Amino acid sequence: MCGYRYGSLSSACPRCGVLNSLVSVPIPPPKKKSAAARKVATGIVIAIIVLAGIILLAPALANFVIQQKDNPAITILQPQSQQPRTVPHEELVQHVLDRINKDRTDFGLLPVKLSSNQAAEIHAEDVFRTRQISHWTTNGEKPYMTYTQNDGEGSVQQNVAIAGFSPEQYEQCVTNILVQCEKIEPQYTIEQLQYEMMYNDKECCNDGHRNNILDPRHTHVSIGIVYDQYYLALVQNFENNYGLDVDVEDSEIEISGTLLDGQLDHIAIYYDEMPTRAVYEQNKNLLSYSAGELVAVVVKPLPPGYYYESLQGYNLIEADRWTVQRDSVNVMFDLADAVDKDGAYTLFALAKDGEEIFDVTSYSIFVNSEEND
Repeated sequence: MCGYRYGSLSSACPRCGVLNSLVSVPIPPPKKKSAAARKVATGIVIAIIVLAGIILLAPALANFVIQQKDNPAITILQPQSQQPRTVPHEELVQHVLDRINKDRTDFGLLPVKLSSNQAAEIHAEDVFRTRQISHWTTNGEKPYMTYTQNDGEGSVQQNVAIAGFSPEQYEQCVTNILVQCEKIEPQYTIEQLQYEMMYNDKECCNDGHRNNILDPRHTHVSIGIVYDQYYLALVQNFENNYGLDVDVEDSEIEISGTLLDGQLDHIAIYYDEMPTRAVYEQNKNLLSYSAGELVAVVVKPLPPGYYYESLQGYNLIEADRWTVQRDSVNVMFDLADAVDKDGAYTLFALAKDGEEIFDVTSYSIFVNSEEND
């Protein structure tokens, strides 16, 4: 309203106080059902925009297109004064972690821990092999899908950056057609890429990389690095790990554990078509990725005689079990109520802390009726 830029998860503008309509909009209160009234589906107005690639569309705003300019190729070349050297992978990962945590500490934030999830390394290998910076891997998966495939049960948001030559120039460097090719010094390159993401990110990327690095809700990060003399791919998968586990048996889903912060508010289910090479080719040049299409919202069941108001565009699933006692969570529901075609269905468990809503789980389930048959 006043032209002041602030974090997308802030509940109100710190300058003029105007409320942020995309954050923490309450669930309409249940209404008591009259004798003649029939039970109808819910309306939950929620939104989270994570400024590092992933966009969750608000259910009530599903007809709007939220565009975000972030994460184009951050490409740098080495000054000739730098002498290239080979550095052990573990040392480079630690170097990236140290740079991230220095930036977080400089802004008064807690450090993130190193995650053992391998999705970031898989993604970095894919970028290095194709020389194509993208949030999609060549098999068509988005970051949260690859994260789930590697046993991730928290929530993940991704930064990707590269340094080096274009594919054509790269081949000319490798084959010595170009003899003046500057070579990668990995630690120095990482420092440059981190600086670009932190301090030169507004014009190119709407501060998407920077906001991901400085998100106070992140607890962990997994780091993927692949490089040679002429190209380096860096992937940072920031995670929200808050203690919840996901168990899948047929279509029955159970989310349980000790929630380390906030209180479970609801579970949103988003749909993507089945990942394939064709999906990658269609999306590889996009600068951001979304959570797909909202198809269902899981909420706690209401007492007899009460119902949720209806909003069009997605299904309501009242959980079979919704037990939330202090920080202990145990929720069970049937995913079949959200499934009407093959593809990837991703569960986003959302917790509420005061006026702030944040994601604590992004878990993808792949439905293939031919395999089931």
